[in-house]
Amino acid sequence: MKKFEHQYYFLRKAKENESLPSLSPDNNTSDKNYDFEEFPVGTSPFFFFNAGKEYNKKRNIPYMKKIPSILFNGTNLLVTSSMREALLEVNIPHLHMHPSVYIHDDGQWHEDYWYMTFIERFDCWSREKSEYDNEDGPIELGGFELFEIYKFHFDESLLNSIPLSQRLLFKMGGAVNAFIVCHESILDIFKSGNSGGIRFVRVEDY
Repeated sequence: MKKFEHQYYFLRKAKENESLPSLSPDNNTSDKNYDFEEFPVGTSPFFFFNAGKEYNKKRNIPYMKKIPSILFNGTNLLVTSSMREALLEVNIPHLHMHPSVYIHDDGQWHEDYWYMTFIERFDCWSREKSEYDNEDGPIELGGFELFEIYKFHFDESLLNSIPLSQRLLFKMGGAVNAFIVCHESILDIFKSGNSGGIRFVRVEDY
């Protein structure tokens, strides 16, 4: 059986293309706890824009003509409706997806996006095997202890105690670098469409 670190991938923003938007919420969205709270159906969508627009303009980096199917706000994702439907079929625990709008550099609104909010994180990395900064102690944030982790190893006994269907996709808990973690069996969901905005980093290669 393959190691857990070989089965899972971190979903991270692609590095190759400087034109990729760096998403930031507008004022109304930033006033909400959109990255860890679930909002009722029918509430207004979240709005995002490219925070790197002016920086790219000064460096003569052209804005993207074709927007990727996946956009990043920090380590969190905006995905298209087709990806949302596929994720709903898998029934991911603690995942809420809220309608979102990305306003591109040219002023065009892209409304076929959903923001992925994990209302709970899954702290499943091994304190014995992982490499992390333990000298200065954890960062206290929102009542949680977060560590800077350099090399991840999973808590095997914990993962073995949980059915795969309940740990296919989650947001890493207990870590400053709180990546979204995806099992290889559903990776194709995020490879569909125009996937030029994302890279898939196997946990054992991080």
